Amino acid sequence: MILSDLRTTGVLAVVRRELRPLFSELRRLYFNRLWGMDIAPDCRISFSARLDKTHPTGVHIGESTAINFRACVLTYDYPRRLSVDTWIGKECQIGAHSIIMPGVRVGDNCVVAVASVVMKDVPPNCLVSGNPARVIEKGIQTGPLGIINRMVRAEFGTDSSANDEKAAS
Repeated sequence: MILSDLRTTGVLAVVRRELRPLFSELRRLYFNRLWGMDIAPDCRISFSARLDKTHPTGVHIGESTAINFRACVLTYDYPRRLSVDTWIGKECQIGAHSIIMPGVRVGDNCVVAVASVVMKDVPPNCLVSGNPARVIEKGIQTGPLGIINRMVRAEFGTDSSANDEKAAS
């Protein structure tokens, strides 16, 4: 901790910033050891995110994945009384208030937009959004915690028809 940080941001903010990684790792170990979930190292799971404990051994989360606040990962299908595994790949970003339904596989390097409901498998390197979630962008490349690498695709997020017109001329 730096003394100037204490003066500008306050004691509680500095303590929280310094202790958060420790508590996050303890929570990951708690899920893995006590509940039998498969959560890889370097994941950031919000303290308000919900992981289904009805079938905890069905939760599989890859390395360097971020699950944001109020996101929900389900593994038990109540209407059919069926326990199924739910997989989230490496370097993914699961947006706030998103729901990953039981039995879904989210591929590596995917981004699930805010408040999306993922009901079908998501191929790798995709951005999905909506209810139900649909592929919005293909071929994206993400880094740790699912942050989109804009250096790989500089035109990401622009109107694709404008890019097609530029290529045609």
